[in-house]
Amino acid sequence: MTMTPPVPTGSHQAPLLDFSAFSAVASSAFVPLAIRSDERRSFRGQVRTAEIDRLGFTELSATAHRVERTPKLISEGGDCYMVGFMLAGSGILVQDGRELVMREGDITIYDTARPFSLSFDDDSKNFVVMLPKDMIGLPPELVGELTATRLHDEGRTSALASQFLLHVPQALHSAFPEVRYGLARTSVGLLEVLLTMALGEERLEQDPHQVLLRKIRDYIEQHLGSPDLTPGEIAHAHHISTRHLHGLFRSQGTTVSGYVRTRRLEHCRQDLVNAVYDDRPVSAIAARWGFIDAAHFSRVFRAQYGATPREVRAQR
Repeated sequence: MTMTPPVPTGSHQAPLLDFSAFSAVASSAFVPLAIRSDERRSFRGQVRTAEIDRLGFTELSATAHRVERTPKLISEGGDCYMVGFMLAGSGILVQDGRELVMREGDITIYDTARPFSLSFDDDSKNFVVMLPKDMIGLPPELVGELTATRLHDEGRTSALASQFLLHVPQALHSAFPEVRYGLARTSVGLLEVLLTMALGEERLEQDPHQVLLRKIRDYIEQHLGSPDLTPGEIAHAHHISTRHLHGLFRSQGTTVSGYVRTRRLEHCRQDLVNAVYDDRPVSAIAARWGFIDAAHFSRVFRAQYGATPREVRAQR
């Protein structure tokens, strides 16, 4: 599959960077990374980044180099997914005991919470979308099966997703706020579609626990605004015991209430940064997604995002 590189987001090309500048800019755009090159004096690279709604879109061009995400760097923070599009050149991605030779047109995913390495022995050009894990509805263990593999499907879905995502930075540059956040939501949806297609229907239906979890997650998403969305109500709707329900979410490293709270907070945050809802009080947005107690909502929101709801709205 041939990809069309995104059009530059500004009127000028990104400046040429030496090794030190490239390393600093790349680590700032992503998560802490160890970048090495055997030809530091002749090294040249370019980085162009656009951000919206916790999503990062970064295009990188560089001469030969290596990238590592080590346990020490992982301890410094940064738990997200990175979806890479190989626009030119080739490279090798290693994660979770798998090694993938990446060629032009390949789409891959890597998890910043676990060690990985990328090696580029010649000039290369990559486009990377970085997003927090809580934006993806698929269970982390299923996404973990896809690291260091190709995400292509046999139809046109991956080509459609690629062409859209590669041109998001240009669209963000010229769009007004409501459109920008719409582009962000569509981008997340397309990335989830890519991952779902890569897993395949057979794998998704293989484990009855995963099938049930997916149905429960869908149910929760459809009823987030209801203050009656309790573990007991969710269990009753799926004809299982609350103990079984808690066990399902415990196996995902979370709790039922924690998952519901996170999804509610994410919808509240999306409304707060959307100018369409500027005339709505923060308390009304909170109530729309099931938070009846405004003070409690403000506390849990700040704990999740490091800022109050009003501060997030003002930062838009």
